[in-house]
Amino acid sequence: MPASATPVPASDFNFFREVTELLADLRGPAVLWQFAAIAIALLVGWSVTRWLRTRQEAQVAAAKLTLRVSTPLVALVLLLLLRVALQHFGVNTAFVRVALLWLATFAVVRLVVHVLRTSFKAAAWMESFERWIVISLWLMLVLLVTGWYRPVWDWLEGFAFPIGGAKVNIAELLAGVIAVGVTLLAALWAGTAIEAQLNKAAGLDSSTRVVLSRVAKAVLLLIGVLLGLSIVGFPLGALSVFGGALGVGLGLGLQRIASNYVSGFIILLDRSVKIGDMITVDKYYGRVTQITTRYTVVQGFDSSEAIIPNEMLVSTPVQNNTHSDSRTQVKLPVSVSYEGDLDLALRILEDCAREHARVVADPAPNAMVLGFGADGIDLQVSFFIPDPENGTGGVRSDVARAVWARFKAEGVSVPYPQRVIHLNSTVAESIVSARDGLKSAVHKE
Repeated sequence: MPASATPVPASDFNFFREVTELLADLRGPAVLWQFAAIAIALLVGWSVTRWLRTRQEAQVAAAKLTLRVSTPLVALVLLLLLRVALQHFGVNTAFVRVALLWLATFAVVRLVVHVLRTSFKAAAWMESFERWIVISLWLMLVLLVTGWYRPVWDWLEGFAFPIGGAKVNIAELLAGVIAVGVTLLAALWAGTAIEAQLNKAAGLDSSTRVVLSRVAKAVLLLIGVLLGLSIVGFPLGALSVFGGALGVGLGLGLQRIASNYVSGFIILLDRSVKIGDMITVDKYYGRVTQITTRYTVVQGFDSSEAIIPNEMLVSTPVQNNTHSDSRTQVKLPVSVSYEGDLDLALRILEDCAREHARVVADPAPNAMVLGFGADGIDLQVSFFIPDPENGTGGVRSDVARAVWARFKAEGVSVPYPQRVIHLNSTVAESIVSARDGLKSAVHKE
């Protein structure tokens, strides 16, 4: 322990005073008034939350947040008023004071958990991080109730270490973490609220919404960090060391990561790839379901998801099948025999494609002759569908089945491989002689 850290005498602790006051209240009739005030506050808070839940039908972020913190907040406000009334009549309020601290901590815990779950959806690390946050908040409550808060804080102030030419003790660092955490939570909540409002804006496309929400969150987080450090008087000049190290890291090992982030903003701003587009990049084909500042998610028709770095979408050719037109062409090859009615087969192909519900009328389905194969005439019908994100295999199969049924009904035959073998006279005589010789040998035996 450093020399500046001095032990705090046990007589300075407020724990025994708190316990003495609580025990004194238990021996008098004042405890009944305190328990009644606490029960009334909790009952009113629960009733208000129940009433709000019946009124809030739209499950928006603000409504969910209100429902989560309404019970402890309403009970906290009402209990504060009841405490003033009890003190006016000379009633000691030791239990009410503990209940107020508990309600305040409970409200903060619910608020923090809600903001974290809203801002970091389905994050793997969220469960353990959330558990530590909750434990820390309840530990602070225990320190406040027992009176150990000030002695522990004075003890932490005795540990100091240099950062960038300035001395910072653990208490200041902890206060900075708490202040930054509070401002970051406020920034995350504000960013989530802004993102929700942007998603409701009908005049903005999906890429613009993503760009604005990402920029808003980044700016709010930066402001939150700087504001939190400024609140506790943390020397911002000490961050220059971290900034220099970050610059060196970006120049050496993090340039690919930085390139992905820059490429992400380029994609979102120039709208070359948008959410919902059907793209082909490298060996991956599917629908773009998510664009972040670092990567893009492409979902295939088998529900598999490919994580494509944004740098790859900028530096390599990308085939966007729905960039300017959401309609996609589907082709179905068919063969008919040479003896069949060619015009009838072409007409059947176009009719079967036109009758399908997912095939658009404009441009109309088109059937054509591709060539003359060894076994039959090769045909192809091409048509457009407006929803390629729902897959092309199903519509191709439906049209093929309809064509097969019409071919059988109209008498159009589908060819199968046929081979004609021509034998000259010498080979034929040799085969006949070999056959006769084999029969004679078998007969003699």
